[in-house]
Amino acid sequence: MKKKMALLGSILLFIGFFFFFVFYSAPAYEPETLEAGALAGEVRQGLKLQETVKGALDTSQIRLCFRGQELACDRESLTWYLPVDMDDERWEAGAFSDAGGEIKIFPLQDYTTLDKKTTVADGCVVPFLAWKESENAGSVVYVVFTGLPVVKIDTDADLDVDTVFAGGITFYEACGQEDWTLYSVFQAHERGQTTRAYPKKGYRVNLISVTSTGVINENEQPVLGMRNSDSWIFYAIYSDGTKIRDKFNTELWNQFGAENTPYDAHFGTHMEYAELVVNGEYRGLYGILEPIDSSQLDISDQEYLYKRTFGRELTTEALDSAEPEEYLTVLGMEIKGKDGAGTSEDWQCLRRFIEMCEADDETFEEEAEALLDMDNVADIWIYLQLLYGEDNIYKNMFFAFKKESDGYRLYLVPWDTDLSWGNIYKDSAEDLYVVSAPETAEEYLEWPLVDRLLALNVGGLREKIAARWEELRSGVLAEENMKAWMDECIHQVQDSGAFARDADRWPDSRHDGDYESMEAYMEKRLDFLDKWMQE
Repeated sequence: MKKKMALLGSILLFIGFFFFFVFYSAPAYEPETLEAGALAGEVRQGLKLQETVKGALDTSQIRLCFRGQELACDRESLTWYLPVDMDDERWEAGAFSDAGGEIKIFPLQDYTTLDKKTTVADGCVVPFLAWKESENAGSVVYVVFTGLPVVKIDTDADLDVDTVFAGGITFYEACGQEDWTLYSVFQAHERGQTTRAYPKKGYRVNLISVTSTGVINENEQPVLGMRNSDSWIFYAIYSDGTKIRDKFNTELWNQFGAENTPYDAHFGTHMEYAELVVNGEYRGLYGILEPIDSSQLDISDQEYLYKRTFGRELTTEALDSAEPEEYLTVLGMEIKGKDGAGTSEDWQCLRRFIEMCEADDETFEEEAEALLDMDNVADIWIYLQLLYGEDNIYKNMFFAFKKESDGYRLYLVPWDTDLSWGNIYKDSAEDLYVVSAPETAEEYLEWPLVDRLLALNVGGLREKIAARWEELRSGVLAEENMKAWMDECIHQVQDSGAFARDADRWPDSRHDGDYESMEAYMEKRLDFLDKWMQE
């Protein structure tokens, strides 16, 4: 028995040492880097060859690679895009080559002697010689080092014409990482309501795998460090002149609203910037977002998720006058996670909400306490008041009905918050449907649902909001914290060089970069809400 116990103890001790070694002793992956001047010899060789080449190389043959991974290319300018860590002053090690093997690649400038952060931020192009020995032919090509991830789409479709398409997609993260590329087959379609009118389109991309027998399956992947998902939103960021509103607002909600529920689920989204190249054409700066869906919110078969897409009046009369497949037109609502528009039974939770809103005060108060999660109401009211997000009152909102022990509970989740911080909707294509309204920084945002809840003080909502505001203002919503998140968003779009490239590609889009006005609005809005809370 003692021997068995000793053997068991030895095994457990070994396992303990093993786990300690794997999880505590193993160093994090450290990328190899280049010393300044490391490419001097290759540059001399490239410049010498350039003087002796007899003809121009057919550049359509060139498929430039870095560390064996073929890069995204804008064929018209012969510019390839390599994502690097723009916060690391060291240059990532790795060789440039051609995928075919017959073409040799030589740098014509030793970029390791350049200041990396400046090179990335200024969007400097570094020349390389592509040389084919068998023909003694060569051509100069260019590499841009970007501080953002890059996405390459290859498809037989013409994205200026086709709204539904398929092909292959590659995601590139900073090239110093161990696993910095991800490839998948995909199906996609154009998306957006107002934004469909813009020349720069948004997309929903669904990653798939195809078996040898032609069966299509979902291919869930953790794109750019976000959740495992087969479905991704490509947001074109066309009308926002700062290019940071949606990213900043997403991070803001994630700091206090998305996790403040009784569930182990994220009641929001995440967004990462990337630069998109399609069929050898640079398409600019995009935001890639996790979809808010049944998977994100952990919605079961017995629970319901609706999205308010259009601003329509919600009435039981309108609900009864149409079939579920007409609700998007009649009510501006769509259902997620069900077959098509679902059945009439699938809409009973929304019906209950509408009936509650139409009821007298006594019934409204009783139903609201039973149906609404008041912590969620407090959070989303504070959030939309802060942003002055009037575009999210009657649209761009998810209604998640979670089944709890005492019945269904409604949680509201915001979406698409580009009209914020002084930008409001204007029905004008010439103005890109956006106009600046700085005066709203000192205006109360009316929201009939929550205004009624506050007037009746349902569930002590006034005191709940006041206490929550005080808590947030000393932490998440402190000026220095909000300024730090804003600066990080600015850093990503500006210091990556992507803002300027997007402006060159889409000159009719907004690129004012007016961060001072946005910050001034933010300060004035916080001051207004501080005083409103006191009163």
